[in-house]
Amino acid sequence: MEKFKNVLLIDDSISSNQYNRILINELGIAENIILVNNADQALEYLLGGEDANYPKPNLILLDIAMPQMDGFMFLEEYAKLPVEATNNWKTVVVIVSDHLDADNFEKSKQFKTIGVLEHIKKPLEKEDIINLIEEHFE
Repeated sequence: MEKFKNVLLIDDSISSNQYNRILINELGIAENIILVNNADQALEYLLGGEDANYPKPNLILLDIAMPQMDGFMFLEEYAKLPVEATNNWKTVVVIVSDHLDADNFEKSKQFKTIGVLEHIKKPLEKEDIINLIEEHFE
């Protein structure tokens, strides 16, 4: 199974982030898992702070319903980042949310060019991760 160098989890729920990290660790598919609790922190991480040396993720798991800046607002800002901050647009973005209605599916289509490939319903399950990897990475 594919192993990612870096996975970035973006969710305002600390418990969801911790749960997702446990699942990913149990599957052994990531060398490094970065957790952030809001979209602003994620953008700051991707820009690398002052030294711009933070490891760039190969996979981002993104919650949609977050306060202040939701997942779609994050994607709008993410699309404006320099390619150095986004791993040259090779990073795969997966929306993980309990708000997967038709409007959100439709809205996410405009972000396919920046790596949004999939939607997964919360809570994340091992089978979801395995299916994601089999469909997009193997």
